Amino acid sequence: MKVFKFGGASVKDADAVRNVVSIINNFSERKQVMVVVSAMGKTTNKLEDILSSFLKDEDFVSLIEDLKAFHFDIITKLFQEDPKNDIFKQVDNLFFLLEKKLEKSDDVSENELYDQIICFGELISTHIIAAYLNHANIPTQWIDARHYILASEDWKEGIINWDWTEQTIRTELPNMLENQVLVTQGFIGGSMSSNKTVTLGREGSDFSAAIFGACLDADHVTIWKDVPGILNADPRRIRNTILFNELSYKYAAELTYYGASVIHPKTIRPLAIKNIPLLVKSFIKPEQQGTRIGNFPTEEDVTSIIFKSKQSLITFEEKDFLNVNRANIAIIFKELARYHIEVNLTKNSAHKLTICTNTNKSKFRKLVQLFDKHFHIESIDNLELVTIKNPFHDVLTAYDINLDKGVLLEQKTDTTYQLVRRV
Repeated sequence: MKVFKFGGASVKDADAVRNVVSIINNFSERKQVMVVVSAMGKTTNKLEDILSSFLKDEDFVSLIEDLKAFHFDIITKLFQEDPKNDIFKQVDNLFFLLEKKLEKSDDVSENELYDQIICFGELISTHIIAAYLNHANIPTQWIDARHYILASEDWKEGIINWDWTEQTIRTELPNMLENQVLVTQGFIGGSMSSNKTVTLGREGSDFSAAIFGACLDADHVTIWKDVPGILNADPRRIRNTILFNELSYKYAAELTYYGASVIHPKTIRPLAIKNIPLLVKSFIKPEQQGTRIGNFPTEEDVTSIIFKSKQSLITFEEKDFLNVNRANIAIIFKELARYHIEVNLTKNSAHKLTICTNTNKSKFRKLVQLFDKHFHIESIDNLELVTIKNPFHDVLTAYDINLDKGVLLEQKTDTTYQLVRRV
């Protein structure tokens, strides 16, 4: 049994969809395969723009029409020989439901509304992919991920209920997989308590594929990307990058934790627990080997460089010139966890605690409200976290990493060098 995951770039237009169907046809044996699909192209960004315009009482209807035209252009090209295919009605109905969701949004928090709107990208794309697979004579069934991946109502950051999710998937899906391809959505799950959509974190489709793969004891999970596999650095930033043919779960998890964007950070763990290999391959050149992640020895001598943008340094400084003691640090980190604020780097002195985290101004305002009585809290934004695994003496010069705009925080160990710099 296999799980394939295709991201937005791999289904961005009609030709891309045809390529995805070709990959499924040539690499899946047409059976025992589950396909997890993201929203098409930049659809998620466009849905965020629609929601933002709606909340600002600006014209959002024209944005919906533009997005609808984008999808209808794709299906018109895909089904030009079958202009009466049901997919036209299905997509039209989904856009109708999208507008209705916005009309009935009273008494709903902004984060909850976000999840109910953003999910339409995946719902639309998977209906199109399923319909085109059937059109290509590959028996396919569309399924709703929200019925199988069950999560808490932590809007935008749902926490998986693994017991219920695994029981539901194991009970219902194996028989369905016997003689057909299953197509479902990445990034979304269903609320345990209210049957509403819960998203699993931005770019969370990789995680969805890992959930289905782990629960179904898949032979392997393949993430199809626009890169040849996992490289030791972003080729747009660093020259002469190295492709990893194999990586250990541990090393891959470290790379994703530090900000490597090829794989979502939550993807590795559920597969590692079940010892299920994760393949990262190119949808542009699918015949290439790519990178295989599993219980493999890691080339520890290879230097890896990860750039993580949109970072902030938040400093908590005692107002009464007291030391930042263990009790205060514990309270701060408890609240950081409660608000799902990821800590990418920390440094503390007698009077200050500094954290590097993903920029989120609304969450920063909540921290100020919580701790303003005891701490002076400041934030420096527009920063970048650079992490170098297995650094050597002149690594910055060798890789032409420019520090002219200044380094605000720096930490070194035997195996890792991290710095936060202005960009």
